[in-house]
Amino acid sequence: MARYTGPKCRKCRRFQASLCGKANCAITKKNLPPGPRPVRRRKISDAGQQLIEKQKVRFAYGVMEKQFRGIYDKASRMPGETGLNLMSLLELRLDNIVYRLGLAATRSQARQLVTHGLVSVDGQKMSVPSARLKIGQKISFTERGRRSKYCEILKEEIAGRDVKGWLSLDRDNLTGELLSLPGAGDWESIFNPTAIVERYSR
Repeated sequence: MARYTGPKCRKCRRFQASLCGKANCAITKKNLPPGPRPVRRRKISDAGQQLIEKQKVRFAYGVMEKQFRGIYDKASRMPGETGLNLMSLLELRLDNIVYRLGLAATRSQARQLVTHGLVSVDGQKMSVPSARLKIGQKISFTERGRRSKYCEILKEEIAGRDVKGWLSLDRDNLTGELLSLPGAGDWESIFNPTAIVERYSR
């Protein structure tokens, strides 16, 4: 299956949750699923709800099905709770950390910055959005990225963006560092990793 490239907020409305990261997400204006209104709403089964929870996480982080299953398998082999391990591995993706640092307004924009070669890790250009970072690694813009018009605009906008406690950010130099591993509560409360584990455990 190819990556979804349609209207982002259509998925938000389908899953009844703001997944795109946009401040003006369409769900805030029209909190209804897309398409014609059903005459009678059917009750969603437990299996159906588990599928919805998995798709919400997949879409929010921009991960394909096969790739997501690989991340889940890795999480299941790690010590501790599989659901928390799964979310932690997703949070450690380079594109997500660029987003969490406030260097991008959405995960989609963060992915674009990385694939265009504007982001560096420990001084080396990194163009793989799924690259998993380790504690102590530093994130910044490449020389080409610092010369771009985007960085000039970002310096004005980044002041109003919050940064998670497991990351540090130098707003003047637009550089960040991974201080520790993310834990429970460091991701959106709309995600239910327990339901995902239940689905894959069936």
